[in-house]
Amino acid sequence: MSDDWKLKHVSVYAEGTDKRLLLSDVNLTFKAGQITLLIGKNGAGKSTLLETMTGIRQLSEGEIRLGEASLWIMDSRRKRLDHKVALKLGISMQSSESQWFASTVRDEFLYSLKPYKVAPEAAKQRMESALAEAGLSIEMLERDPWTLSGGQQRRLSLACLLACEPEWLLLDEPTAGLDAVGVRRLCAVLEAHRAAGRGAVVATHDLDALLPLADAVAVVSGGTIREAAAAAAIAHAAAAPQALRALAELRAEAALPPQAPLRSGGAPWPAPREVAAALAAELARKPRERAGAAVRAVSAAASCGKSESAAGPSSANRNGVPSAAARELLRSDRFDPRSLIVVYFLLAAAIFAQKTFLELAIAGIFTILLLIPFRSLIWPWIRIIRAYAIMIAILCVIGGLSLAPISFDGERAFPIFIRFSKLLLIMLLGMPMLKLMTPMRLQRAIEQTFGWLSRLRVPIHSFALLVTLIFRFIPLLTGEWGRFAKLAHARGKAVTPLKTVPVSMLRSILIPYVRSILRLAEQMADALEARGFGYAKARPTYGFLLRFNRSDAILLLIAVCSSLLLFLTAFLQ
Repeated sequence: MSDDWKLKHVSVYAEGTDKRLLLSDVNLTFKAGQITLLIGKNGAGKSTLLETMTGIRQLSEGEIRLGEASLWIMDSRRKRLDHKVALKLGISMQSSESQWFASTVRDEFLYSLKPYKVAPEAAKQRMESALAEAGLSIEMLERDPWTLSGGQQRRLSLACLLACEPEWLLLDEPTAGLDAVGVRRLCAVLEAHRAAGRGAVVATHDLDALLPLADAVAVVSGGTIREAAAAAAIAHAAAAPQALRALAELRAEAALPPQAPLRSGGAPWPAPREVAAALAAELARKPRERAGAAVRAVSAAASCGKSESAAGPSSANRNGVPSAAARELLRSDRFDPRSLIVVYFLLAAAIFAQKTFLELAIAGIFTILLLIPFRSLIWPWIRIIRAYAIMIAILCVIGGLSLAPISFDGERAFPIFIRFSKLLLIMLLGMPMLKLMTPMRLQRAIEQTFGWLSRLRVPIHSFALLVTLIFRFIPLLTGEWGRFAKLAHARGKAVTPLKTVPVSMLRSILIPYVRSILRLAEQMADALEARGFGYAKARPTYGFLLRFNRSDAILLLIAVCSSLLLFLTAFLQ
């Protein structure tokens, strides 16, 4: 018999600059030996809850325990996943294709089984047994998982979980893409899993297939989760006709008045006036709930702001909710890309002109002051910045070190420090630009500025498209690496910080990562061809035109004044 999942005051915020509250103060227990369904609208938070329970999404507040063991433990002042707990659960993600990276189905199985240290012969038996349970043939072991149909990929995702024999199955839309036979096999797998005393949490919209199996149902709505429904109520709903089940769901969502005594004729339906009054009350209640949620969010942001002096500014960036002014400033359409590029080149040239330590320190102060409004855009790059700073220190030590005799010459290390520090400041200035302008706006900026060169047969539109593709591909590279990092934690059971890949796994995922990037490039080329790129047009039509505004003027003024002061500082020294 496995242990119960216990969630206490669990809250999760969205990543990036938009610090939305995805899960709010969740208190719930998922009992072992039971199948619990998570139901709710798209975007309600079902996938977020499953990823949080698995440990592949950062927990902002609260605690998650499996029996007496906590999913997250403190280690050297940092939270990390408990490896023993991670081995007891397995998750199947909503998009099956997001889980593959190996060249064959066999390699996918072996990657999932590696953390469990299964002997080769036992691993072979587990693979064959799991494939049979999922309804796949053994010959499929040599197939590329990307070449399988959607339903086959869904079955393979389940088979990879079954081969690991976890105590808990966390399934996200497991019936999507399955035919009737596949759904029946899934139900048989869940029944066998429950019979073995193990538990399952299933996020689904397919109530017809899975509701008869469920021991409990939890309703997810707007990041909050209602207490699971009783088994007797579920059994009654599963046996009821579709119309009565729809009526029960409406009542469960408080969109209809409670069950009234049977009317003449035995019809349980309420009168039209009752339905209209109940719906009007529900529509009036929702704005009040949203207002209350906004007040709570502001209060949380204020409390984060009060604790910022003690915890540092990064604490507010991670957990705080940005103000309306901050969100307005960080919009990708706030500034004209041309003004951003001019500002960047002005400040970069001024930084390059600095030669002494004092000049570099002044340039560093100017850079920090200019980047304070955009600090939330730089925070995701903090690990790269830290690694670069460590590299500068190492290069300075190597450059100033003498072996005969052993000594350190600061004058030899100083030029290295100056050059690489200037590059660091310039790199910091460029980091917010990826978020402050979209690739489409950058393409439009190039075409509007240099479009007249096309009359001289200069392929300016092709050049603009190339620049746009480069800017689009950079987020794809980082996003794909993030996917591999998620797989390292979800399937490889890594306990390193999220969004990182353990050094021990780099060797096994490096070639698959390159293959995945090439596949993305091929898909992008197909998409461009399908949209007609590459076919010359006599006179292109633009959906929008860029124009300088007040924000651009203020930004340019600040950049011009700052660069002039830095140039004067360099020339006066």
